[in-house]
Amino acid sequence: MYASSIRVDLKRREGSLIQDERLIEKVKAGHQQALRLLIERYKGHVFKVTYSVVRDEKEAEDLAQETFMKMVDALPSYQSQGFKTWLSRIAMNKAIDFKRKKARQKEDLSHDVLEYERSKSAEQVWLEHEKVTAVSQSIQSLPANYQGVVQAYYIDGKSYREIAREQALEEKTVEMRLYRARKWMKQHWKEDEF
Repeated sequence: MYASSIRVDLKRREGSLIQDERLIEKVKAGHQQALRLLIERYKGHVFKVTYSVVRDEKEAEDLAQETFMKMVDALPSYQSQGFKTWLSRIAMNKAIDFKRKKARQKEDLSHDVLEYERSKSAEQVWLEHEKVTAVSQSIQSLPANYQGVVQAYYIDGKSYREIAREQALEEKTVEMRLYRARKWMKQHWKEDEF
């Protein structure tokens, strides 16, 4: 019983491999429908490979599309060495390259921020400090129910979701308080104060 199920599985796998090879030959010959069928057959697998590296659905979808574009370009050099493995390698390399590039961009950005901080004069640092102090003092003049959300959003740079979680509010409430706070500021504060 067990041996017969293995034989059935091997025949099914063999049939799938033969079908892949036929599709690949048709794609190489320029048949668009064969390309669509090949992509349809492997899109789930390619997504899983890219997602396993980047852990972000949107990025994984984009990388899966890029993988298939790379596949089309590289298909003429494909030598029937196991299509699924070959395609998986392309997907994995795309995802790893993306992750490395993203890490380099973060590094470059933090380097740029440090360079900017170093290049500021003592006067600039003092002026920025004074501005932050003035804004913080002005926030204290806001109605009490706006102060926390304004401080968290504009000074601490937190998102609506983070503020809602920390202050036990609904996101919509945070949004409404910020809207009303901006309205209040426009009516009560002068632009040249900052």
